[in-house]
Amino acid sequence: MQLLTNEFVFSDKPRHWLARHGLFWVVWLVYFMITYSFLPAAFLLRQGVSWPIAYAKGFTLALIDAVLFMPAHMLFTYSILYWLLPRFVIKGRYEWGFICLVAILLCTAVTSAILSIYVVDPIRAFFGAPMSRSTFVGAIMAGMRGGTTIGGFAAAIRLAKVWYLKQQAYQQIEREKLQAELQLLKSQVHPHFLFNTLNNLYALTLRKADNSPTVVLKLSELLSYMLYDCNATEVLLEKEIQFMRNYIGLEQLRYGDRLDMSVQITGNYHDKLIAPLLLVPFLENAFKHGTSEQLEQSWMHLDLSVQDTTLKFKLINSRETAEHDESYVGGIGLRNVQKRLRLLYPDRHDLRLTAEPETFMVMLTLDLSSAPKPTASPVFAVEEVH
Repeated sequence: MQLLTNEFVFSDKPRHWLARHGLFWVVWLVYFMITYSFLPAAFLLRQGVSWPIAYAKGFTLALIDAVLFMPAHMLFTYSILYWLLPRFVIKGRYEWGFICLVAILLCTAVTSAILSIYVVDPIRAFFGAPMSRSTFVGAIMAGMRGGTTIGGFAAAIRLAKVWYLKQQAYQQIEREKLQAELQLLKSQVHPHFLFNTLNNLYALTLRKADNSPTVVLKLSELLSYMLYDCNATEVLLEKEIQFMRNYIGLEQLRYGDRLDMSVQITGNYHDKLIAPLLLVPFLENAFKHGTSEQLEQSWMHLDLSVQDTTLKFKLINSRETAEHDESYVGGIGLRNVQKRLRLLYPDRHDLRLTAEPETFMVMLTLDLSSAPKPTASPVFAVEEVH
């Protein structure tokens, strides 16, 4: 279906243009032949002609009429499609468009009347078929009726195509806007996370800790994930979890016995997909605004479970009561992840942030069956539609 749309309906190649318009006029000939064949057939039946011959002649005469009137219909149709619509209607110049439409319609009607009286009627008389027997004014009115029928139908098709392509362009703009906003948010997450991790490494090197090489190795693994995997719109949940494990390991090396860390991960998460770096900001916030600000023992509990396509993420950490009031819900990291959730998982997530006097809790429920897959589709140029 998409191939038919792109390669035939909206293609500007000459062979596709000719095929589209050829099909249109063939359909018009068939319609004209069926609609106007019954009058001469009925006339021939009244003259005693057998019905197979009468209807065969009726269809033949209707086809001849359609071919003879086609120049006038083409004049009217193509004047509308390639002059009136692009120059007046699409640009919003409706007053001049109406005046020009009336002028084109009169020219078409006069041309049809001349054809009817001086060409079509003599041919009908030659075949013994009924003539129009209308005055010149009547022939003009009949020409208007025929012109408006075919021209209106062609104009409706053209306007429908223009509307469709504009809708495609608007949707593409929205997709590009969404993609740009997501890229901005991700670009804020990366340096923010790297800054925190480098601070951790700096603190360890100041103490000349023996585990500094281990920290560098884990940091290398984290950077590899951010530089290569996070460029995709979605990654394996297993990789995101491994990233969090490495990050937690770095923080445990930094805080040592000061941190009581509990991690519980259950469920089948090996074949699930998720937007990259979506869960890590919650950990960053917990360490930065919880553990790092506590002078005494701190604790944190992480519980992640996957059931079918539903991910449940729960993170609780201790914090200093005096540092924040109960309305505090984190810094730039949490604000960014909230925006990303709204953009990537609209109506497919439930995020609750609960600030208690001595604890901070994050509860996230995420539907992984509708993972984000923003794509860029081609934008058709409306001006090139024929």
